[in-house]
Amino acid sequence: MNLSFLKAYALEKRIPIITDEALALIKEQIIKHHVKEVLEIGTAIGYSALAIASFGCHVDTFERDEFMIEEANKHFDRYDEHHQITLFPFDALTYVLPLKSYDLIFIDAAKSQYQTFFKKFTPYLKVGGLVICDNLNFHHLDPAKVNRHTQALLRKLEVFKRFLADQPDFQTDFFDLGDGTSLSVRIK
Repeated sequence: MNLSFLKAYALEKRIPIITDEALALIKEQIIKHHVKEVLEIGTAIGYSALAIASFGCHVDTFERDEFMIEEANKHFDRYDEHHQITLFPFDALTYVLPLKSYDLIFIDAAKSQYQTFFKKFTPYLKVGGLVICDNLNFHHLDPAKVNRHTQALLRKLEVFKRFLADQPDFQTDFFDLGDGTSLSVRIK
């Protein structure tokens, strides 16, 4: 599946999408760990879900923004030829129905809620499964040069990174790929 058109569309419309480097890490891990079932938190226009599906996975993906839901559905109708993607048009934070088990959870949504997403959805992760979080360095912004709101977000991301590193059931590595990526493997 050639997603270059969708990537160009995202760049033109200034819609943030996963970087090529972070996507390469995901592809490498999907192959290495034989991932088949993926949960994505944060669909946007569907670029990463389509890319992940192209690696042979089924993707369940959450999106709460109505415009993005419309955009993603258009792109899934056009490019998801094998019907490998299920879009949940809900806020992942308030979703209460049970989910199936996953081999990989990809978190790329509201940065201030990463810890909540991790706690809420890792019970659905199989032992040996992976959690990949994107945008952990948030544009490498200097906290001294941004407004208070952005400073608070940067602090939350730092707290989340420490939280990840301290999880006894996970082995976490951090990568300076794209805008900062983590890979957590559930070890028990």
